[in-house]
Amino acid sequence: PGGYRKRVWSVGGVTRVLVAAPDGSLAARGQLAPTGATAVFDRIETAPAHRRRGLGSVVMRTLQATAAAAGARTGVLAGTPAGRGLYESLGWHVQAPLTSAKFMGRDAG
Repeated sequence: PGGYRKRVWSVGGVTRVLVAAPDGSLAARGQLAPTGATAVFDRIETAPAHRRRGLGSVVMRTLQATAAAAGARTGVLAGTPAGRGLYESLGWHVQAPLTSAKFMGRDAG
């Protein structure tokens, strides 16, 4: 959308995409680490105030193109239920459910 700016850069084999809002704040982001035939997508996020504007699609399509250019044929990501609609609209499908767990230490409960 008008006024948003996309920045793409790579460091140490990891490609990052950042979409800045017109005021310069974070609107959307994501990163990708190709590992040969597979690419790992991570930290895909659209800030709440900027959702439903196509920014998540911009991030994912940019990362997908980068992965394909690097020779990846398979993409892997751990997504939230909130992101599932975006991923499925881009051709991704659920391979297996994921359960989140957090260890707080033996004395934390």
